[in-house]
Amino acid sequence: MILVLALLTASFAAAEKISPFAAIDSAWLAKGFTARERASGSSGDLSASAVVYTPSAGGGDRLEVYVVAHDKAYLGFTHPSAAERLELDPSPAGRFADMFRDGSLTLAYRATRPSLGATELNVLRWKRFKIERVAVFPEGRFLRLESGPVVAARELPLGRYLSMGCEDFGTISRTAFRTVLHAPRGGGFVDASAEHPEYFKSEISRKEKAMARLKGELEKNAGEYLGLAISTYYDYAALGRAREGWTRLREFFTIPALAPASVKTCMTSMEKDLRGKLGVPAGWP
Repeated sequence: MILVLALLTASFAAAEKISPFAAIDSAWLAKGFTARERASGSSGDLSASAVVYTPSAGGGDRLEVYVVAHDKAYLGFTHPSAAERLELDPSPAGRFADMFRDGSLTLAYRATRPSLGATELNVLRWKRFKIERVAVFPEGRFLRLESGPVVAARELPLGRYLSMGCEDFGTISRTAFRTVLHAPRGGGFVDASAEHPEYFKSEISRKEKAMARLKGELEKNAGEYLGLAISTYYDYAALGRAREGWTRLREFFTIPALAPASVKTCMTSMEKDLRGKLGVPAGWP
């Protein structure tokens, strides 16, 4: 009996040793949160673990990142939220990866606001006992290009709800994105869009094909069409060909020569408005 008790005691001690999060999980469970996702990594004699806790009664998630040393977990970063859904990024580049090649490791997670339909990619950098957020990218996602991983972020320079129109016509676009490619360098990220022309060429081709499909029911798809057209202009600008992009943008909205005068007046007004919003030089036709 004494031997059995000794073995059980040793077993419990070993379980506690390899599970420094048992007490933490129990504490959050008592508050109505359960652990939904985990990811871990190691660096030298230390390890780190990220946990996403979800409230059972609804509401925002909570992310906590711990550094583990000598079988104890030390909280190094937290992202509490009132209404956001938090998810660890599935990309290998964002799961405790040696992205900066300087001895630090990166962890990425997404924060989504369902009310807006907007997502941000957050990138954390861990080195020893320091965990810091080094970047936040709107609609960010990791891409693996020939040069290595980059983050493609989609910004909305003209606002989340771009309204265009005139007396006889109007539409709202939520997809007038400008894509920027960010490369990890020096412990942070730099704009590397100019280094990847093939990416933007392929994006122009993809978007123009999508616009061709939408044009058959332009009245129904006006907002999406407008967003793609403006995004294509930004892709041309990323290639250093903004003037060509403006010419192409105007072509997307060519109207028949026999269109009523009111339609021509409307399109002229919208073009002038768009020229101003994009900062197109007056000398460009």
